[in-house]
Amino acid sequence: MESFISKVVAKFKINDLNKSHFILPSRRAAQAFSKELLQDQNESFLVPPIQSIEEFIEKVSEVNLIDSLETLFNFYEIYKENTNPNKQEPLEQVYNWGQYIIQDFNEIDRYQIDSEQFFGNLKAIKDIEHWSKSEIKTELVKNYIDFWETLPKYHNELKIKLKADKKAYQGMAYREAVSKIESYVNLSDKQFYFIGFNALNSCEETIFQYILAKKRGEIFWDIDDHLLKENSAGMFMRAYSKSWPFYSSKKIEASSNSFRNKKNISLYGVPKKIGQAKLVGDILSKIPDHELNETALILGDETLLQPILNSLPENIPGVNVTMGLPLGSTSFASFFDTLFNIRTSNQVDLHYKQIFELLEHPAVKKCFSEDIRSIKKSLNENNTVFQSKKDFLYSIKELDDSLIEILKLSLSNHDISVDQFLNNCLEIIELLKANFLEEKLSLEYLFGFKKLFNKLKNLLAKSDLINDFKVFYQIYLDTLSSETLDFEGSPHEGLQIMGMLETRVLDFKNIIITSVNEGILPSGKSQNSFIPFDLKKAYKLPTFKEKDAIYAYHFFRLIQRAENCHFTYNNSTSGIEKAEKSRFLTQLETFSMTKHSIINYAVSSSTEADKLSLKSVEKTPEMMAHLRSLFTSGISPSALTTYIRNPIDFYNRYVLGLQETEEIEEDISHKTLGTVIHDCLDLIYRNYRGKVLTEPNINWMLDNYPKTLTLLFEKKFQEEALRNGKNLIDFEIAKQQVKRFLLQERKSVKNNKIKIVELEKVGEKYLDLDGIEFKIKLKGTVDRVDLFNDKMRIIDYKTGKVEAKQLKIPENWLDFTEDYKYSKAFQVLFYVLLKEDNLGENAEAGIISFKNLKTGFMTCSDSNLNLKEMVGEFKIELETLILEILNSEIPFTEKPV
Repeated sequence: MESFISKVVAKFKINDLNKSHFILPSRRAAQAFSKELLQDQNESFLVPPIQSIEEFIEKVSEVNLIDSLETLFNFYEIYKENTNPNKQEPLEQVYNWGQYIIQDFNEIDRYQIDSEQFFGNLKAIKDIEHWSKSEIKTELVKNYIDFWETLPKYHNELKIKLKADKKAYQGMAYREAVSKIESYVNLSDKQFYFIGFNALNSCEETIFQYILAKKRGEIFWDIDDHLLKENSAGMFMRAYSKSWPFYSSKKIEASSNSFRNKKNISLYGVPKKIGQAKLVGDILSKIPDHELNETALILGDETLLQPILNSLPENIPGVNVTMGLPLGSTSFASFFDTLFNIRTSNQVDLHYKQIFELLEHPAVKKCFSEDIRSIKKSLNENNTVFQSKKDFLYSIKELDDSLIEILKLSLSNHDISVDQFLNNCLEIIELLKANFLEEKLSLEYLFGFKKLFNKLKNLLAKSDLINDFKVFYQIYLDTLSSETLDFEGSPHEGLQIMGMLETRVLDFKNIIITSVNEGILPSGKSQNSFIPFDLKKAYKLPTFKEKDAIYAYHFFRLIQRAENCHFTYNNSTSGIEKAEKSRFLTQLETFSMTKHSIINYAVSSSTEADKLSLKSVEKTPEMMAHLRSLFTSGISPSALTTYIRNPIDFYNRYVLGLQETEEIEEDISHKTLGTVIHDCLDLIYRNYRGKVLTEPNINWMLDNYPKTLTLLFEKKFQEEALRNGKNLIDFEIAKQQVKRFLLQERKSVKNNKIKIVELEKVGEKYLDLDGIEFKIKLKGTVDRVDLFNDKMRIIDYKTGKVEAKQLKIPENWLDFTEDYKYSKAFQVLFYVLLKEDNLGENAEAGIISFKNLKTGFMTCSDSNLNLKEMVGEFKIELETLILEILNSEIPFTEKPV
């Protein structure tokens, strides 16, 4: 395959090079041209100037190009000078719409448009759009009209200001280059060669035509004969051949006729981005090693870079990522974003989530894991939701000095200036760097952020406009989105990964293009501009139609010399995401060439569900020893109901000793709510143990329970955490539940004799089981035992909702110790068994549900048995369950829950 560059280079002899100046569309293209030029010549020679078009324009215009951010700051200064102080907007507002204004200024200058006339027409359109011709104008409409009237002045004053400093934004530089091209060419003895261009702006057209008219150079277009005649890819060149005087006597020559040659074209419909990344890895694994140097992977959607890098197969020895890795996609981006969020919130006290977010980040956690574990343990044990920065930093004074310094710089930033914040970030980078000396990639990430923060510091030094931290944060995010880490790699060897614009002038035998969807290739109609479509058409500014043609050129130009083409597109629609394949693919299929072999593939992941595999754990001698210890020290009803629910949960918790991770409880959990209500009732009833309750006793409880409840909650939560939000609601719910219970209790004591026997008492009982050589100890805490008209009641409080049907015993006790739905009855009867020796003839046992108080005391019932008989039957069921758990031949087998 003869590439376009090699074909152009072959036209030049060594003697020609001394008087040549080559201009290409991009730096990447200029690099490729330089390499080909050096390889093609056998004799030594002086390398001629080889530049990108931007470098050439900057040289001709004799100005220093500045980026859009610096342009925007200069624009804001002009805006303030030329706008009524009473009508001025702050920087944070101008920053948002100012970017579109700068972009429009660029377009106007690149296309050499008279700004006075143009903005006059734009104002007239805005007038009509907003009914400003009405006799009665609001203040808003007046300000709006004033803005559009002043826009030409902003434009001119901005250019005057920049020109005085020998600076220019891109469009202004182009316009300056047009005015100076004649003198530049006259002072040079070079011939100028423009290579591989397609869509030119008006300034470029003027410069190119001037060179041609003066016979001081030549243009080498890269387009296939078929594309030039019949495809939208050739739209611009067809227009130049008709409108340029130079082509009135000659035609634009096609650079190839290889588009019709034999090509293997594969179209892959793949769901989602990750699916495409995995597929690309599979395609690359099948490309022969010797062809990887002739292979390009072009990302239609550049956010696919990270997943594709993670999906590259092992047969790829080297990769050159021309586009670079976006700095915002690195692991440290989220770390610095956390620092920005802490500063933006600007709170005096720290919320535990802010501390955890810092500590849990891999950048910190990896280096100081032991110290971080210590900090988290302390915060969890004290349930610290809010803490002053001073107290927190004092509490960690014994830990690693580097960690203390990182946390101090990260957290002690209340009301600090933007400049000081940047200094803190740079110091943190230096502290972190010492812990990543063996990890080159992490060091590259840190170096990338160091360059970014230094760039922002330099920007701050030039302007005193950025005082508001929120504005600065927006600027940081915008700058971060455009910053990339450039990997070390050869642009001439190995697999080339690039964006669509970086493929200009380059040719490859094998191409893989991802995300070939409508809205991506081409990009669609969205335009960030204040200029309406009709006005753009009238002044021949590029619209979405021209942009579509540009994408068409890049796409079809890549195909013209390629032999194997792989195109992937997303075919899965979800939400507002488009899944329509690109019109370019449809065009390839509909107007296919005779020698093109086009195959469609519908790629999908396997949807076969994994077979449910229930875990089973055989009991070892060590486990049996542990179970013996557990059952001799005392087994609780909750442990046994855990086994009934799922034996594997019992194994994890009571055999392995795995506990739920203790976490800070910011919101009151159901468990905490239940515990506090239990403790409150225990405390207020405690003085009445062994006594008959009276109405005055309950009245005293009604007066004192709120204070008791408040004290109990404050032991678990900071006072501030109970004053608002969900916690305040839960606190009020707890008060209402206790109050309703006490009111119901007061009604009961009016007509009944209620004597408190026990409260929250731990009960124990030993069982001798056949086949078990040791005594089984049962233990449990009974919430309340009382005498109701001299009849014993064993009561279990439940703060959740329980219904009477949940306490009914199944016929013949079927599945009683196998089905978890009987767990409430199981628990009640377990407590009864603990009190078996003290049961009277008419004893009752049951539950009082705080979310079902209207049903009162719900008893555990069996229509055929009284409580004494029921506990006898229960004991048989319980012994069977315990024997199963202690049987070494029966494994712990998972239940589908």
